[in-house]
Formats: sequence, structure tokens, C-alpha cells
Amino acid sequence: MMQAKPMTHTSHQTRILCWAFCLLTSLMASVIQTVVWRWTGLDLFSFSYLVLLPIGALVMGFIALSGFYLGATSFKYQPDRIDFSFLLVAALAFALQIFLGMYLSLYLMGRLPFPDMDILTSFISFYVTEAKHTMHFNRQTSDTVAAGGAGWYLLMVQIMALCAVARTIYGATDRSGNAQWESKY
Repeated sequence: MMQAKPMTHTSHQTRILCWAFCLLTSLMASVIQTVVWRWTGLDLFSFSYLVLLPIGALVMGFIALSGFYLGATSFKYQPDRIDFSFLLVAALAFALQIFLGMYLSLYLMGRLPFPDMDILTSFISFYVTEAKHTMHFNRQTSDTVAAGGAGWYLLMVQIMALCAVARTIYGATDRSGNAQWESKY
């Protein structure tokens, strides 16, 4: 009777699995974000504390990129700089997925025309600058106001938070100390 050999993965196969897990959790997080946004009007990704602490982007980013961490720890995979580059690209793609999910949900409801690149970029620009923000301060609520040009700065803070999440997940999965960025000269 033949016994089954234990399954072993080459480094390349394991990398692809970790990346696939990351893409899967990223897709799941963007779907959750879109469903919550459509049902409640609450944009989880844009939630922030005192404007400059993007709690929503941090939490959603950790959820989106957690697949890489789960894959790397499950398969005992040692990531390298290519994986860090992938995590950065996945973080930026996740931000785009958020807007794409919002756009597609409005398209499926018949409120927006068929998506193309010009219309999508116009939608992102409109959403970033015209989204209404409410401030809660000392149990007082301000009027809702559009962010205007400051919306791009808020988006930049959210993108930087996603990049910080990518760096954190890369550092958490690195067991060799390569993620320390120290010069050896």
C-alpha cells in the first residue's frame, strides 16, 4: 500500500498561494465595504478620528491584506522584497477596489452610465471632493460639509495608512530580519 507523500511547496508556489490569499481577502473586504455602504450609507474606509487618524483605512487595510499574513504563517513562507512590493501594489489596488465597488453598485442600480476609465476617474474625483463629512467634537455634531480640495489630502492620508499596513504585515511575516531596513555598510 502506498502512502501519500506530505505536500511540499516550492518557494514560488507558496508565494503564489500567499498572493492569492491576499487578493481573496482584499476582494472580500471591498465587497463588505460596498455592501455596508449601500445598505447604511456608512463608508467604513473613510472613517477617521480627528481627521488625520484614518481608523477605517487601517482596519479595512488589515482585513484586506490579512490573507498574505495567514498564507505566510500557515505555509511558513519567508517573504522578501518582491512580496513587500506586491503588498504595496495590493494596498493601492484595494483603495481603487473601494471606489470601483461604489461605482459598480450605483451602475447596477441604473444611476450611472456604463463604466469606462474616464467616467470612473470622474466618479472618484467627484466622490473625493464632494463627499459629505460630519465632525463630532465634545458631544457636538457639526453640519455636514463637502471636503472640497481637502478631500484629496484625506485620501492621501488613507493611502499612506494602507502603505503602513502593507509594511506592518510584511514585517510581521519576516522571520529573517530583512524587514528592518537597516544599512549593512
